[in-house]
Amino acid sequence: MKELLRRIVDAGEAETPAGRALLEQRFAALQRQIPLLYTVALTNVVGLLVATSGRTGNVMRVSWVLVAVVVLRLIYWIRARNSRPEPEQILRELRKTWVYALLISVGFCGWALYLLDTVSPEDHFDVILFGSLAAVGCAYGISSYGGAARLPLLLLGYPLAARLLLYGDAAHLGMGVSVGMVMLLILRLLTGHNRGFRKLVEAQVETEAERARARRAERAAKVEKARATIVADTDPLTGLANRRAFLRELGTRADAVHQAGGAFALAVLDLDGFKPINDTFGHAAGDTVLQEVGARLVAAAGAGALVARTGGDEFAIALPGIADAAAAERAGAAACLALEAPFVVDGREFRVSACCGLTILGFGDSVVEEALMRADTALYRAKGNGRAGIAVFTPEMGAMHRRRSLVEQALRDSDTQDSIGLVYQPVRDLVTGELRAFEALARWDHPQLGRVPPDQFVTVAEQINVIGELSDRLLAKAAREARGWAGSVRLSFNVSAIELCTARSSDRILSVATAQGLTPERLQIELTETALLVDFEAARRNLRQLREAGARIVLDDFGAGHASISYLREMPFDGVKIDGSLVAPIAQSQRAQRLLKGVLDLCASLGMPCVAEQIETEEQVALLRTMGCRDGQGFFLSPPMHAAAAAALASPQVIAIGRAAA
Repeated sequence: MKELLRRIVDAGEAETPAGRALLEQRFAALQRQIPLLYTVALTNVVGLLVATSGRTGNVMRVSWVLVAVVVLRLIYWIRARNSRPEPEQILRELRKTWVYALLISVGFCGWALYLLDTVSPEDHFDVILFGSLAAVGCAYGISSYGGAARLPLLLLGYPLAARLLLYGDAAHLGMGVSVGMVMLLILRLLTGHNRGFRKLVEAQVETEAERARARRAERAAKVEKARATIVADTDPLTGLANRRAFLRELGTRADAVHQAGGAFALAVLDLDGFKPINDTFGHAAGDTVLQEVGARLVAAAGAGALVARTGGDEFAIALPGIADAAAAERAGAAACLALEAPFVVDGREFRVSACCGLTILGFGDSVVEEALMRADTALYRAKGNGRAGIAVFTPEMGAMHRRRSLVEQALRDSDTQDSIGLVYQPVRDLVTGELRAFEALARWDHPQLGRVPPDQFVTVAEQINVIGELSDRLLAKAAREARGWAGSVRLSFNVSAIELCTARSSDRILSVATAQGLTPERLQIELTETALLVDFEAARRNLRQLREAGARIVLDDFGAGHASISYLREMPFDGVKIDGSLVAPIAQSQRAQRLLKGVLDLCASLGMPCVAEQIETEEQVALLRTMGCRDGQGFFLSPPMHAAAAAALASPQVIAIGRAAA
C-alpha cells in the first residue's frame, strides 16, 4: 500500500529542482483550496442530511461520522495553511490527502447509493443534486493535485450516474447521462488544468533558474571587475597602489579636505643607490629591493596612510593628519630612516637611501597637479641637500614652483609647443671626419620665461601628459628637415621614458616620421636607462618594433649612472653613446683613460659601436682615436646649428665632396 501511494504521489518529483518546486506549489495551492473542499463537502453532507431527515434510519449515524471526519480535516488544514514544510513532509501530506479523498468519496458514495435505494423516488433529485455537487466541488477543491482530484469524480460522480441508468425510466436515464457527461467534462478540465499547472511551475522554475544564472553572472562580473580594478590600480611588483590609483585617491582626499577642513601631507621619494644594484646584480635583486622598500615605507607611514610606487624607483605617500611643516619633516625623516638598514638579498647586503620632498594640503588645496608640483619642487631641493635629504615645500620655493606652473601653462598651449625649436649637432667619424648623423636638440626661448632648458620642460611635459603631443610635433619638424639631407646622414632623436613605455608608441613614431618623408632606416632613436627602468617589457616591445621597421636604437648617457650593463646584454642596441663625464677627464688622468678604454672594449665585444659625447679638445679626439672610438660629438667638432646650416652641411653635394676629398 505504501509503495502504491508513493507511485500515486510521484515521490521522484522531490529529487529534481523542478519536481521540488511542483510539490511546493501543489501544497501551497492545497493550503488555499482544501479548506474550501471540506467546506463544500460539509455543506453537501449536511444539506443531504437535512433534505432526507427522518427517512434514512440508522444510516444517519454513519453520515454523522462522515461529518465528523470532514470537520476534523477542515480544522487541521485551517491550522496548517501558513506552514512551510520540507519536501518529505509535503509528500506525506499529499499521501494523506489522497487517502482522505478516497475515504470521503467512498463514504459519500455508499451513503448516496443507500439513499437512492431507500428514499422515495421524489427524493432522488436531492440525492443526485447534493452528491453531484459534492463530487464536482471536491474535485475542484483539490484540482492542483490531479491524482486526488479525480477520486470524487470516479468514486462518487460516476457511481451515481451508473445507478441512475439502472432504473431504466426516461427521467433517471436522462439524469444519469447528464451526471456522467458532467463528470467526463470535469475530468477533462482537470487534466488540462493539471497539465497547465505543471507547465506553469516548470516555466517559473526555468525563469528563476535563468534569473539565478543572471545573478551569478552579474556577481561574477562584479568580482571580475573588482579584480580587474585591483590589477589596474596595483603595482604588480610591490603590491602597492600604482600612480593611477594614487592620483585618484589623492584627489579624493584633497576634495574632502577642501570641503570639510583638516590637512594631510604628500611625500614623494626618489631612491639613491638603487641603480647600481640593478646594474650589477640584475633585475631579480633590484625587484627584491623594491619590494622590501615598499614594505618598509608602509610600516613607517602608519595607519591611514597610502603608499604607492609611482615610477621605477619613485614612491609617494599620502600622510593623514599632518598640518605643519615640523610634523611633515618628522614623517619624511621616519620614511627615510626606515630605509637605512641594509637590504639582504641572497646573502648580499645592499644599502639604499631616499630623498624626500613634502608638501601640506589643507583647505583650498583641491588641485592634485598643483600639490604634486610643490612636492616635486621640494624633492628637487632635498636632492640638493645631499643623500637622504628631506625638504618641505616653503614659500621661498615658490619662485621655482611658479616658474614650473608657467611652464606647464605654456606647454598646454599648442601654439607654444610649435614655438619650441630644434638645433642639430653633428655626429662625426673621428678618423675621416665624415658626417654620420645629426642629433636633434630642443630649444625653447619663451617671451616671459626666457630660455627654458629641456630638462625642465620635458619633465613638466611628462607630468601633465603632453609629452607625446610635444614629441610628435618635434619629430615631425625634425623629419621634415632631415628628408633633404644626404641619404647616409641619419636623424638622431631622443624619446622620453613615458613615451617609450606607452602602448604602441612605436607605431606613432614611425607614422610621424614616414608622413614627413623620412624612412625608418634613416631614423635613430636615443633613450636612457630611465625608459627601461619604468616598464622594461613595454619599452622592449616598442624598441623591437622600431628596430624591425629599420630604425637604429642607441643607448644614451652610458656611464653617467643612467645606463645598466645588464641592459647591454638584454637589449640588442645598435650603438652606445658614452657620457661626457667619462670623456672629460681622459686628458688629465690615466685612470680615466683606462676606465673609458674598458667601456669601449666592452661595447666592442658586444658588437655595439660607440659615440663619445661632449668632446671639447683636440687632445680628447686623439686619445679617443687611439682607444678605438669610432664616432664623436661635441663643441670641438661642431656646436649645435640651426636647420639651414645643418641642411647645407648634410646636402648630398657637400657629402659627396667630403667623401671624394677623404
